Amino acid sequence: MNTMSQDHGTAVVDPPRQNGRAAIRLQGVEKIHRTDRIETVALNQVHLEVQDGEFLSVMGPSGSGKSTLLNVIGLLDRPTKGKVELGGQNVGSLSDRELAIKRNREIGFVFQTFHLIQDLNVVDNVEIPLLYRQLPAGKRRGMAQEALERVGLSARTSHFPSQLSGGQRQRVAIARAIVGRPDILLADEPTGNLDSQMGDEIIAILEDLNRSGTTVVMVTHDQRLASKTARIVRLFDGRQVE
Repeated sequence: MNTMSQDHGTAVVDPPRQNGRAAIRLQGVEKIHRTDRIETVALNQVHLEVQDGEFLSVMGPSGSGKSTLLNVIGLLDRPTKGKVELGGQNVGSLSDRELAIKRNREIGFVFQTFHLIQDLNVVDNVEIPLLYRQLPAGKRRGMAQEALERVGLSARTSHFPSQLSGGQRQRVAIARAIVGRPDILLADEPTGNLDSQMGDEIIAILEDLNRSGTTVVMVTHDQRLASKTARIVRLFDGRQVE
């Protein structure tokens, strides 16, 4: 788990982990969606290993299984077949409650459409994942402010989403994703609704988080942004093609 300490009021981030451990391992993963009339194979025999502290991009055409892959890695969806390991733990036998706890403590999510609550100000939006941890209010507020400072929005804590630009709203979404100090950050088209300059700023934040030790898996259609990551995995019709 990533940790941050305070040294004379300055946030100190743990150095990247370099222990060679796989943060994510998928073995023979399949995901099949079934209805009364049709069966759709969303993922087909995916074998994927992401090392601790790696920054990986996932690319492919629409419908290739990219978002399904993130949902399986992020414990939002169970595979139909195959094995998923996070941090060396096989999650297949975990109950729904155990999966929810692991997801809340170890995984952060960033989406294309921000998913901010319009009636809550910035700092309250960022605090949301911490509500499930039964932390004291002061502790939650401090962690939220720390996360906002990390994405350059410490001066916007009392603003509401409608008062922010698209890039600023995505920064809030990233702060919310990292407020619990997750080991893994999953980003699904995080720059899809932004212009190229704002997109570059968001990627710079993800790169900084990765340098601090967070494992990042990003779905993107943008080859230019994907080229900034350490590795690119491509999907086609649910299969990993490279």
